[in-house]
Amino acid sequence: MPTPRMICTRLSIATAVVLVLNPAATRWCVAQTTPAIKQMPPFTVIDSIHPSNEVLQNYIRSLSRSFLTDHASSELSMLDAGHTSQLIRVEPVDGNYLITADHLRSAGRILARIVNRGADSVGRFGIPPKGKTYVWVQYVGGAWKGVLISTDSLGAIVGRSPVRVTPEEHNHPRRMAQAMARFITDSTTALVVAPCMPGCMPFGWCRADSLFSAVW
Repeated sequence: MPTPRMICTRLSIATAVVLVLNPAATRWCVAQTTPAIKQMPPFTVIDSIHPSNEVLQNYIRSLSRSFLTDHASSELSMLDAGHTSQLIRVEPVDGNYLITADHLRSAGRILARIVNRGADSVGRFGIPPKGKTYVWVQYVGGAWKGVLISTDSLGAIVGRSPVRVTPEEHNHPRRMAQAMARFITDSTTALVVAPCMPGCMPFGWCRADSLFSAVW
């Protein structure tokens, strides 16, 4: 597993190579499509009971075609070399790098999802077998907060977990014009998910921790 500094160096290279995903790329790159910020959800914050699961599922469905799975934007990772059935991929929402702190102060957003590609549940991120967990980031009461929204293999919401959200910088360009999400390694070698976006400016990375790191 690369260190955070190594990961960010690799991301810089990926951004330079995959020019078609970068709206700020050089002029000779043609047929570019500039992504737009996804429509603001019909609610501003998420807690243990609000909004209803039905409303939340409708918002998630509206993003179903918005998650990027290419190797430059997403990352596939085996959580534990001793458990090959714990294979997960983190996928960013297209255009997540366009979301600013002001946007998140108006209403939180889902910025990425974690897809369970293995046969076992992943308790650290609350993902059932073949399920998905969506990473929601919001700014409430003067602080960054996150929620992991867990869904089963059929898309039904099975849990909501508050998590810490920590803005961090890992030696990478602050204005990386490409949607990305990566797993990084913290000081205790535990994996966390970090969607890359300017919403946590001036840092650029918004680190959302695992379950049980916060309370409602």
